[in-house]
Amino acid sequence: MSSLLSQQSTNFLNKARDYWTSERVQKLKAGHKYHVLPTNAPLLLRALGLLNKDASMSADSTRKFIQVNHLLNQFRPYLEELNSRHTQVRILDAGCGSSFLTFLMAWAYQEIWQHPSVLIGVDSNETLISKNKQTAAEMGVTDRLTFFASSIAETNWPKIMDALSIAPESEDSKKIRPHAVVALHACDTATDDAIALGIKLKADFIAVAPCCQAELAKKWKEFADLGVVNPLKPAYHNPHLRREIAAHLTDLARVLILRGHGYEVTTTEFTMSHATPKNTLILATRRGNYHKASQQEYHDLAAWMGGSEISLASKVPFSEV
Repeated sequence: MSSLLSQQSTNFLNKARDYWTSERVQKLKAGHKYHVLPTNAPLLLRALGLLNKDASMSADSTRKFIQVNHLLNQFRPYLEELNSRHTQVRILDAGCGSSFLTFLMAWAYQEIWQHPSVLIGVDSNETLISKNKQTAAEMGVTDRLTFFASSIAETNWPKIMDALSIAPESEDSKKIRPHAVVALHACDTATDDAIALGIKLKADFIAVAPCCQAELAKKWKEFADLGVVNPLKPAYHNPHLRREIAAHLTDLARVLILRGHGYEVTTTEFTMSHATPKNTLILATRRGNYHKASQQEYHDLAAWMGGSEISLASKVPFSEV
């Protein structure tokens, strides 16, 4: 923990130490093993809005506290693999928003792994960026976490590295690539922007939790208006099913495109199923440059959907691999 914490942060640490007796901690854990606790991460939990001013935790925050630990468990094996391969791990949170995940990872790198790391959050909302910078300072993690105002599509990784005075390790641009690109609930095609950025920069690990996948549903509504005949025609005329089916097929298309670009991909629940309806987490680890079978599967899927392509396909066409 940084020795340059504000007096306000220091006072809160003292409140948390006094409030969270062993009995209260055991009641909170309820027999589970959690890595993030009010005793070892009070500033993180305050930053995430889970601890009250007196360091107590409400019932609603307790549910979110469990989600935080679940999310860390989801990411931990992938990040620890990066730690084993790189002396300094570089992570880009694309469309970071309020930076729920970024703060969690910064805490883990400082308190669990104590591994050199550079974590960068980018978002087009300058107000959020300013707030996130202040929160990072209050947590004492500004030595490894910083933020830049930019859209995902316009994110300039080399320029960010220059701004941070991180010199290239060699003339090979791969040496200064981000080792991970993550995006949680980037809306609609912003998720595609994040995936495309990760693929173009050859990130070792890409993780996205998609949100509001409306692109295909809009195209299918146009198909319905035009009277297009297709196996999916019944869904074209049912707004609810059109949205639901389109969202799932959008994520399937993303998986196939990632695999086509040489990533080993798994999908799982972002958090517990009752917590949010936007609950798909796509986890991709780079294993090569391309996978021809997956490329063909994507083309077959797009053809079956009446030629419906998702924007990601044009952002990272297979011909560029």
